[in-house]
Amino acid sequence: MTDPCDKSAQRKREILDSALKCFAEEGYHATTNRKIACRAGITEGLIYHYFPSKKSLLQEIIRSKFHQDCSPLYRFLSMWEERIRGGPARPDAFPEFLGDLGRIMLNSMEINKDVHRIVVSEFRLLEEEGEPLYPKLIMELSINRIVEVLKWWKDGIGLPLLDPPRDVWFFMGPLFAFFHFQEVLSGKKVIPMDRTVFLGGLIDHFLNGIGFSRPSTKRSEGKA
Repeated sequence: MTDPCDKSAQRKREILDSALKCFAEEGYHATTNRKIACRAGITEGLIYHYFPSKKSLLQEIIRSKFHQDCSPLYRFLSMWEERIRGGPARPDAFPEFLGDLGRIMLNSMEINKDVHRIVVSEFRLLEEEGEPLYPKLIMELSINRIVEVLKWWKDGIGLPLLDPPRDVWFFMGPLFAFFHFQEVLSGKKVIPMDRTVFLGGLIDHFLNGIGFSRPSTKRSEGKA
């Protein structure tokens, strides 16, 4: 026998998924609850059983997407938070960490591209009790966690010029800007750039800015 709670949760997810597709394709204002209901295969009145308004539906889409425990960025940060408790930092692994963080961040934004399109077009609607919802979620679910991992790197390998609360923006900010310009605003049609090339350049600039010297891979003189 099906649990009514499970059925209700599934119905709610179906409404959210249908609304996300409609908002991304037609825009928030052009989308009606009738269109959402038609796409979800339900009656319009059933939407109001779960969501009091179209705005609350939009807010719940953003909130649910950024709280997905299975997201690549969530798993990556959880792995590093576990590693922080388990052992010392290695200087040679820091550039690799930045590369993984950058790739996973871009991948996460790609997965949620429709959400980012909505955020750009309907930013003013995404407020909760007078507070912007999107920046609040970004701070709670990723930026603050990345700062803590950077503090571990700073103390573990001795990076006196690294200021985690400040420098997280020097690294993450360009990633947000690059993705939104290229993928959401279609800037890649005007200024095409390979993601790998961009990320490599960003990491080099970031490491230079905090005075990090990559460990030499050359053998010492006189050794075979």
